[in-house]
Amino acid sequence: MRTIYSCLLIAIALTGTQQCVAQYGTFGEDTCPEDSAAVDDIIYYGELLDMSGGSLTGDTVFDFTVYDFDGNPLNLYTELSGEKPVVLINGSVSCLRFRGTFEPDNNGQQYVAARNYLEEHINDYNWIFIYGVEAHPTDGNCPSNCPPTISNDTTVVQPPFYVDRRWAVRGWEDSPEHDFPFTMYADNPNNAVYNNFFQRPFGLVAINCDGTVALRGDWVNSFFMDATNVTALNEWRLESNACTIDWTPDDEGTDEGTDDDGTDDDGTDEGTDDDGTDDNGTGDDDTPLDDGPSLALTGENQNNEVVSNGFIEAPSNLKIYPNPAQDLLQIEGLENAARVLLIDISGRELMDVESSDQMLRIDASAFSPGPYILIVLEESKAPQRRTLVIQ
Repeated sequence: MRTIYSCLLIAIALTGTQQCVAQYGTFGEDTCPEDSAAVDDIIYYGELLDMSGGSLTGDTVFDFTVYDFDGNPLNLYTELSGEKPVVLINGSVSCLRFRGTFEPDNNGQQYVAARNYLEEHINDYNWIFIYGVEAHPTDGNCPSNCPPTISNDTTVVQPPFYVDRRWAVRGWEDSPEHDFPFTMYADNPNNAVYNNFFQRPFGLVAINCDGTVALRGDWVNSFFMDATNVTALNEWRLESNACTIDWTPDDEGTDEGTDDDGTDDDGTDEGTDDDGTDDNGTGDDDTPLDDGPSLALTGENQNNEVVSNGFIEAPSNLKIYPNPAQDLLQIEGLENAARVLLIDISGRELMDVESSDQMLRIDASAFSPGPYILIVLEESKAPQRRTLVIQ
């Protein structure tokens, strides 16, 4: 795994009357990545449909530089100091919600709500679109929190090299089937933007000019379907002021005496090994980072495993039968109020029901034969998922 901390610069700025410490730094890249640069492995993003990861409201975000198809850079902190408030949105070829939003003939209510707002306010915000991790690639190399999909008319693989990611960006801008009026930027090979800002396939992050997250949307479509969210976004835009992030190395040594190339003034590597740990192997925990680099940047997770095909289904006392199902499907063993979702192999949510009973009956004959994923979200319990076949 490539080391990606070589360009990391860290500075600590005290924020006036606030008691907390705001921490600024950068994910790089200082130059456009080579087409041959390998894209890092997908990390573990949580259980299926867990969209809680990424930047949260109130977080202070790190800077990044990304590039469009032609290699033109976009620097986040530079954009934050501009006149328009910045909103980050990410998407991928295989995210149906993202695709549907920019399909002019797709009249789904959520698609129309998002499309209309983006079109009506195209000049009111600095919309920054990032292409990164594929949500439902047909090669099975999908994120842990997104269901896999199978497509018969197209093949979408997780981009193995930066050149694949770059051409996917161009594909969005030139697609005759989509009306995409924005510039798309490619996430860097280390997936830094996706891993730290999103960890979900179609998210929204509105960022104040001082680098703090003002608003967050787990799903862009759902965000714009909620009148409260739209009002909050409008109010935030009207109240936004231009400012510049004061990111200046501390003369007293809080920047660890680093030069612009990320090395110590004496040419060393800040006392860390190539794996990002201190020389003693304990990890660089001398200065706690509230919102900084984590194992997400190394393509690893706390279990040191890489996500590939399939999901591990958590053990549970739930009984879901018969499976395969033809007519009546029963779910027994519910102990608390529950929400049950049924998702097809393309990632579409076909059913969303709530129950306060210990047993739930579902008419399986209402759905087409094929494989599905059943999600049970029970209060005070970890989400449970089952692979279900309907005949």
